[in-house]
Amino acid sequence: MHSVSHKFSQRRTLINGLRLFWISLIFWYDYGIFRYRSGKCGWPLINSDQRPEHVLLVADPQIIDHRSYPGRPALLTYISQLIVDLNLRKNWRAALRSAPDVVFFLGDYMDSGRAVMSDSEYERYSQRFMNIFTMDSRIPRYFIPGNHDIGLGPSTLFSPHARTRYISHFGPLNSQISIANHTFVLIDAPGLVEEDYKRHGLGKSYDKWKALAGGTIDFVKSFAAKGHTRFCKVFPTSSNFLADNIEPTVLFSHIPLSRPEGSNCGPIRERGTIRRGVGLGYQNTLGKDSTKFLLEHLKPALIFSGDDHDYCEYTHTFGSHTGTSVREVTVKSLSMAMGVKKPGYQMLSIVPPGGLASTISDAPCLMPDQLGIYLDVYIPLALASLILILIACIVRGQHYRRCRRDQRIVQDPCNQNMIAIDEYGFTLDDNDMDQRLPPPASATVTAKKNALPTILSQSRNLFCRLVSLQSLTKLVFTNNRRSGFFREFLCDVRDVAIFPLGIIFLISLWTFLDF
Repeated sequence: MHSVSHKFSQRRTLINGLRLFWISLIFWYDYGIFRYRSGKCGWPLINSDQRPEHVLLVADPQIIDHRSYPGRPALLTYISQLIVDLNLRKNWRAALRSAPDVVFFLGDYMDSGRAVMSDSEYERYSQRFMNIFTMDSRIPRYFIPGNHDIGLGPSTLFSPHARTRYISHFGPLNSQISIANHTFVLIDAPGLVEEDYKRHGLGKSYDKWKALAGGTIDFVKSFAAKGHTRFCKVFPTSSNFLADNIEPTVLFSHIPLSRPEGSNCGPIRERGTIRRGVGLGYQNTLGKDSTKFLLEHLKPALIFSGDDHDYCEYTHTFGSHTGTSVREVTVKSLSMAMGVKKPGYQMLSIVPPGGLASTISDAPCLMPDQLGIYLDVYIPLALASLILILIACIVRGQHYRRCRRDQRIVQDPCNQNMIAIDEYGFTLDDNDMDQRLPPPASATVTAKKNALPTILSQSRNLFCRLVSLQSLTKLVFTNNRRSGFFREFLCDVRDVAIFPLGIIFLISLWTFLDF
């Protein structure tokens, strides 16, 4: 009895220990680490008596759909969509914990937003984006178009209604917003690229080019003609800038501006740099002429872009005489599916100019490596847990068999009942299995003398009895033991996994339902 109770006591200790370990692990990596990372990302400080406006920048969420991975099976695509959406919701919830005053989205909201689809499908697609990025309706939010939203260049794969759909769901293609006496200029970068191709094809300069009505060039020229541009004559490489005017301009462009090939992006970038490139529906950077046009007409104090998915800082220099410098920050994608280990967002603190040397300060905030959590934490520890449970089952079985080496469990083929026979021929009932004392040595002779009369006196076939005790004992005991071992192993795995899986389900449900 003591050996059996000790066996089950060891089993409970192992299972409860693994349960506690996995519940703590899941709770931290599926919930706690996101709050921890966002908590470490405070709003950048500005030396001012005024309360700064806090602006949150989000780039390239690019929520996936069934078109995103053409060669992937439908079920796997659906699972990928659920995982990516869940990660986006976690990152977004973490970002909102900082309580921004204004939110800007820098383009590429839906991976297939430009694709040919019905109006009803586009409505469901865009609603999915809005459901992920739910926020207080009192917080203003603004959008700029990306190449995945409205397309770039001609293609039968792109919907002719992409631009009108974008405008009806997200707002104008070009706009300007005033925040804390700073003018935020939001441009349609894909539209600028398309118009620049037309201008270049006709061999005309920007000065001689008749801008398309309502296009990006027309918008920028009109903005500059109204005298809205204010800029910095000196722009250091730090996150602050020196303002010598009361209304600095901040430029938002989905596509990064042109820069020399191989330009350094700074230490925060995960790999490589932004390189020039063009293909179906994309262009990595604006052209040199387009970049010069924007810098000279807008004279921005700060530039933010997206599209590249990775973080990048670069300082542009423009103006033949003044040598004005302006810093551009390419914001990280918020999605785990965009080729970066650690997604992120950008945080800005802004105060109105008024004799201050610094009116804008910005900093990135990096989120956890979700794919790394799955591949480097969950999977290795899950395999280690399985091995530990397997070893525990083997050791427990060996210990159990040593304690009962004088007992054999057989199945009586006559009545299909399980009976226990010890090496002396005694039949053990359930109560005797753990409590009967071993017989003395003299009982061997007595047992052998009484065995035959006992068998003949029973109403059973002698053949069945002999087969039960001799022929089937080893076979049945071996098969039952093997099946019992695997059944015990699977039960242990189930008992350990059910609580962590329940925690994952509850956290995911809470995240999706936005309680």
